[in-house]
Amino acid sequence: MTNWVEAARERIGAHGAVVRASLVGVKGSAPREAGAMMLITEDDIWQTIGGGTLEFTVMSRAREMLADSAAGPWARMVMRAALGPDMGQCCGGQVRVLLERFGSDEDAVLVGLASCRAIAHPLDGSAPLGDAGDTPPGLDRDTGCFIAPVTLPGRPAFLYGAGHIGRALAPHLTALQLDLHWVDVEKARFPAEIPAGVRQVIASDPTVIAAHAPEESIHLVVTHNHTLDEAICHRVLSGHGFARIGLIGSATKAARFRSRLSKAGIAQPELDRLVCPVGLPEITGKHPARVALSIAAGVAIWQQELDETG
Repeated sequence: MTNWVEAARERIGAHGAVVRASLVGVKGSAPREAGAMMLITEDDIWQTIGGGTLEFTVMSRAREMLADSAAGPWARMVMRAALGPDMGQCCGGQVRVLLERFGSDEDAVLVGLASCRAIAHPLDGSAPLGDAGDTPPGLDRDTGCFIAPVTLPGRPAFLYGAGHIGRALAPHLTALQLDLHWVDVEKARFPAEIPAGVRQVIASDPTVIAAHAPEESIHLVVTHNHTLDEAICHRVLSGHGFARIGLIGSATKAARFRSRLSKAGIAQPELDRLVCPVGLPEITGKHPARVALSIAAGVAIWQQELDETG
């Protein structure tokens, strides 16, 4: 799960202020659903409300708010846009976008809200954000607030290996809004900069991490060592459940692993779920960028299948 309050506070610390843009109303066709949000600083964005002219216009308005030195506490505004006539977008729907500016003065309140389940966002005035408890997400007509969860849902994913393929792949997985746990045996194997939102896991025995992964997790095995690859696959396949598992390698490696895992006691139904080579066969080549794109595209298909089946 990705906590937007923590992401906002990181940006307040780095940039001094941040604007949260939230879709609080959608009629007809729109790029994203009500509740979609993004954070905007002077030179950075986090998440998306759908791209296109709408997002570009929202970013421009947000940066005007950031530059307004006279902005009072909890500055906010609501933009309304007809996506066809106003934005030239083919979606044709109508949206309302809430813009909220958070700076150092608001940070103390945000830190107290980071552990809440949901937050009430007033649509006007200068009242601070508040704990919404278990109120369902959406517009609360009694209070005039938009209720939004603090954590953005993301399926847990475990990426084993921080070598050249792992380094090329990790940013794609975070862009897919997975709750990414990046696992390797020592810190020196990771790059100096870890993508925002990624949980770096240093484990002398990655199979221990695999054993404790949630049942709905996606596992991607791309380590530097075939023996370690096999141990992780064995742990996942013999465990309590998983959503998908993919292993980097050739058809020869796949046949060898399936034979060895079968002799180690992995039943055929579980072996059939091991995807190796992982990725789309239509994307060929061994350059890390191409391999990473192939794997990420396959993961996106998995996400779609899993979302459709629940």
